[in-house]
Amino acid sequence: MTMEESTSALRPSQRLRVAYLLSVVGGFLDAYTFFERGGVFANAQTGNIVRLGIALANGTRDRYLFFLIPVCTFGLGIAVSLVIEGLLERRGIRLVRRCVLGVEIAVLAIVAFLPLADEWNMLANCLVTFVSALQFETFRTFHGKAINTMMSTGNLKKFVENLYSGIADHDRAKLRSAGIFITVLIAFTLGAFLGTRTCDHLNKAAVVPAISLLAVTIATITALHRSNTCV
Repeated sequence: MTMEESTSALRPSQRLRVAYLLSVVGGFLDAYTFFERGGVFANAQTGNIVRLGIALANGTRDRYLFFLIPVCTFGLGIAVSLVIEGLLERRGIRLVRRCVLGVEIAVLAIVAFLPLADEWNMLANCLVTFVSALQFETFRTFHGKAINTMMSTGNLKKFVENLYSGIADHDRAKLRSAGIFITVLIAFTLGAFLGTRTCDHLNKAAVVPAISLLAVTIATITALHRSNTCV
């Protein structure tokens, strides 16, 4: 099977252009919550779990919920993603991923209106965490590879592994895979760059470009579906 045939056999939501768009969104949202919502990275929960353990060890009871709530929100986002997928697939509706992106847009629209204040930042970060979980669970595979558009550690690991194998074994397929993972990492970094620059000018509304990117992603998936139908 040629690369062109392999690409045409993929679901539209599994094309690399979708992965790149969603990776830009992932980096953008991390920059947004860091610069506008209290210096936190809302996409990944490792930090919150570690800080929860530290709070438990130090007996700082007033900090438990501060770290526990985002972790629970991430879990809720995973569950909601599965519920949406189950409900739509049982009804034969093939719009699961676009529906999830629509939910992401609606949730981030709420974030755009929340004031920049400590009492609101927790809610804003939880909503972004919820969006991250939806995207994390719904969009897991692109071009036949497990690619994470909301976090970068796994992508970095796979880039190095494929690069090493490609060089050591003279394996062009591995080198192509390494190229995919590094471009996803670049897209995530670009999102962080754009998010930072946007925060300099739009403050709490800096999340609006991420909403626009998600809308572009929906349009891209729809266009790919139509082109597949016409083939």
